[in-house]
Amino acid sequence: MPVTAGMPDPVTLVRELNHRVKNNLQIIVSLMNLQKRMMPRERREDIRFIEEHVQSMSVAYRLVYATGSMIEVSLTELVTEVLSGLRQIAGLPEEHLMLDAPAVDAVVGLDNAIALALYLAVLLPPYLDQAIGAAGMVTITLTVEADLLTVSVRGTCRDPVSLDVLRGRLMRAYAGQLKAEILPVMTGGAEQLRFML
Repeated sequence: MPVTAGMPDPVTLVRELNHRVKNNLQIIVSLMNLQKRMMPRERREDIRFIEEHVQSMSVAYRLVYATGSMIEVSLTELVTEVLSGLRQIAGLPEEHLMLDAPAVDAVVGLDNAIALALYLAVLLPPYLDQAIGAAGMVTITLTVEADLLTVSVRGTCRDPVSLDVLRGRLMRAYAGQLKAEILPVMTGGAEQLRFML
């Protein structure tokens, strides 16, 4: 498509769109933080689910805008920042969450980055809560082989992590967006998601 005189080129338009989405998500996160601080402690969990989703989604837009690529982000940076945000919301000490990422980083497209961030926002909080209650660990492992990414989430607690109906449905929906396969969980094993980068 030719660029008309006086009209910005498509790259500039996409960059501006990403910038506006990023700013709007940051405003929403800030407003939710303010609201949370004003709420009594026992009511703060009421907005946690929404906070986790908005915070995780905003990471993808913040990274894509910061790198200037406009279409893809670093997989390790994405997962690291999403995990950090979810850990802080849950109140889990930093040393109780570990990320095992490949030495050579991969990139993930913006659409998949958003879907992966939201998948983690649905799956991880019950693991983080269980780790808090039992002083356990949560380990996330990223494995990339021939453009096939496997994300594994494992907790050290003996009891299996149970996901409510809403979390289960959202996990399947986000996996569908990624065209991913949710691998069966073996006894004492990890939750695993696999998709093409």
